[in-house]
Amino acid sequence: MNFREILERLTGGRPAWPDGTEGGPGSCDFDIALVIRLIVSCLMFAAALLFRSIPAPWPTVILILGSVIAGYDIIAGAVLSVLDGKFLDKTVLILLSALIAFVFGAIVEGAALILLFQLGGIFIAYAVGRTRMSALDAVFFENEYATVLREGGEDRVPSADVEAGERIRVRAGERIPCDCVVVEGSSSLDLSALGDTSGEVLAREGDELLSGSMNLSDDLICEVTSSGRDSTAAAMYRGVEHASASGEVVPRALEQLAAYFTPVVCVAAVLIAAILPLAMQVSVAESVRRAAVFLIIANPCALLVAAPLVRLCSAAGAARSGIFYKDSTAISSLAEAGAVAFSKPGTLTDGNPKVVSVKAERMGPEVLIKIAAHAMAYSNTPQARSIIAAYGGTIYIDLVQDFVEIPGSGVEVTVDGIKICVGTRDLMTVKHVSVPDSDLTEEYAVYVAIGDEYAGRITLNDNVRPDAASGVADLARCGVGKVVMFTDESRDSAAQAAASLGIVEYYSEHGIGRTREAIGEVRRGCASGEKLVFVGDPNCFNGTHTDADADVAMAGLDALTMPLGTDVTIVGGKVERLPLAIAIAKYSEKLILCCAAGALLAKLALLALGFFGIATMWFAVFIDACAAVGASLASILAFSGESYSK
Repeated sequence: MNFREILERLTGGRPAWPDGTEGGPGSCDFDIALVIRLIVSCLMFAAALLFRSIPAPWPTVILILGSVIAGYDIIAGAVLSVLDGKFLDKTVLILLSALIAFVFGAIVEGAALILLFQLGGIFIAYAVGRTRMSALDAVFFENEYATVLREGGEDRVPSADVEAGERIRVRAGERIPCDCVVVEGSSSLDLSALGDTSGEVLAREGDELLSGSMNLSDDLICEVTSSGRDSTAAAMYRGVEHASASGEVVPRALEQLAAYFTPVVCVAAVLIAAILPLAMQVSVAESVRRAAVFLIIANPCALLVAAPLVRLCSAAGAARSGIFYKDSTAISSLAEAGAVAFSKPGTLTDGNPKVVSVKAERMGPEVLIKIAAHAMAYSNTPQARSIIAAYGGTIYIDLVQDFVEIPGSGVEVTVDGIKICVGTRDLMTVKHVSVPDSDLTEEYAVYVAIGDEYAGRITLNDNVRPDAASGVADLARCGVGKVVMFTDESRDSAAQAAASLGIVEYYSEHGIGRTREAIGEVRRGCASGEKLVFVGDPNCFNGTHTDADADVAMAGLDALTMPLGTDVTIVGGKVERLPLAIAIAKYSEKLILCCAAGALLAKLALLALGFFGIATMWFAVFIDACAAVGASLASILAFSGESYSK
């Protein structure tokens, strides 16, 4: 074992003061060995002060020995920091302050400094742990046990040990322990724990159930499709925890403040030690002691401790409303949102268009829709699904050849040796197919060409979501000054939809491809300092990021286990949750800065008291620890949904 390994073992891998990111999820366990060391050190501290009969220099020896027992991990951490070139690390500053106290005769103050620093670390760790537990418990919806059906009866086993393929019984009033499929029975389910607040859902034989949902009425026999470790509820829990610990956890402005705060205060400490004896007739020992107070306050932990906790509480509170941030950077991006661009299908509308009419040339409507259904057999777009459903007949897949899909425009394919083209009017123009003026409609339609001749049109209708208009209006109250809509509809149809939604700027006849190309142009038109948020359904992304500053996907609950790669995922399809996602992000940023500002004010007050010799070293570390604990506990405010609108 080399010297570094010995030092690492002495530190125990435990930070002297937590910063909100250390430890497991929600852990607030004490280090028992540290507690015992502090008890022994406190007894030695009390003995040295209370027993006057102890001859000199033994009280001093006892105090120094007690300080070493209480803070040998600080000593080891300071040496490691120096070896790594981190000369302004908190352990280095505390050890240096304690050594100054010992050298200049303030033995009691130096020993108290070590004890209070360690005790402060315990209280901060507890506050951090309790805050994490409170936030994560709010999104912990896994049923710990499952009733497995086996030969001879039922076994109650941990849900994490249930294997795919086993059958379980879920009684009324129980949460679904694993993702599974109903094989017997029917019941009502409550999916609100997973963020879907659309109301009760009826589950029948063959339906897939997601873990975390609540069985409300009758017993169900289900076949497990994934274990508890890989379930939807577990994925939701991991996603919330990951969002708070990755990306831009600490806002850039606060990082810059912390980066300058420590060296500036340390330089001020050196100047105080050098100038006070000359300018204010203060003794050298007293000026050095005051400088040591500055070194203690230079520790930036109290400024930063709230940031990861606020992120966690914000992510947990958002998850309860069906909003899932990819990471902390996504929260920061939405906090600066000044413009929002919607891809209309699947966001402002249901995304499930229905065929309302078929107009054919030289054939019956049923023949045209049959041809279109065969042409779109390999497509998975909402239009294709709608046309195939409207046809309702058998698709002879062996007749379909040379299938080519043009994203956002349509398909080109050979059916039974005949070239078929189905898609937008732009696609017809590209393929040199002339659409009669009488067939150009302001409604939502796709056009069909057989060979190179126009064959007719299929008109669709995609219902606008009930909350779309109010959701768009709420964006203005969140500080969003620009809302843009992209749609593949005609100009007249797009104008009507935009007017009904209160949207001024819109782009018609823009499929997915053209929309992605235009996003960069919209972003360049945003005001300086404002970020563009693009909102689309899963088909708009396919695992790739657009040119927007933040991508938001309106998706189903399956996105919890199959992430889309977007910055934010909103399940349940409610437009009103987008303003809520932005409001949560903005509140998160404000709360982080408020917690840091409170800690900074406490530090500035301590600096003033230290400069005039009023604050002692142990008092400074005590108040600094109180500021860190207060910031940790205040971060739970980010979980309160009532705060987002304030």
